[in-house]
Amino acid sequence: MHSKVRPTRRPPARQLLLAAAARVFARDGLEGATTRAISREAGVNEVTLFRHFGTKEHLIEAVVGSAFGLAGHPAAAPERAGRSLRDDLVSFAHRYETLLVANLPLIRTMIGEIHRHAVCEHQALKGIFWPMRAALVDRLRLACRAGEAMPRINPAVAADIFAGAIFSSVIRRTRPLRRREYSTADYREACVDVFLNGIQG
Repeated sequence: MHSKVRPTRRPPARQLLLAAAARVFARDGLEGATTRAISREAGVNEVTLFRHFGTKEHLIEAVVGSAFGLAGHPAAAPERAGRSLRDDLVSFAHRYETLLVANLPLIRTMIGEIHRHAVCEHQALKGIFWPMRAALVDRLRLACRAGEAMPRINPAVAADIFAGAIFSSVIRRTRPLRRREYSTADYREACVDVFLNGIQG
């Protein structure tokens, strides 16, 4: 007796459109991408795209939220129990690198074109750093109270400095034909050590 093979369920149209839009935006740019091309890539009709998102601008916002928002990364906050500040910084750096590398084509597109989309620029900056930035600020605030960092340190400023160092390293080392002088792990460890020296005095 043969068991029936169940047909594979197709992902919901919204999910298909978000994934397709991320690929098309990365390939064609935010301006060059058309709703027709995105619909074709997703395998749905254009009416379905407009029913879910209304406009291309709203679709860009949804793609940014899907790629970088809280729903997609529930484990963004560092695990504090019994861990040192250094361990949490290494963990943050690794998670942030992973997020950036996974979305690098889209990030490169946004860096070049997002200024033309004011609402999306705010959404992108908030999305890329949130909730990871908020978790890092909280951890640094705790470090100041616990004596792991100098109390006069501004946690928000320190968080942006540290996250910025990770962000720039990912962009720099993933450029084509760039010779790598050190490994990703070596950079991450050095970045944490230099940062800690700065905030611990």
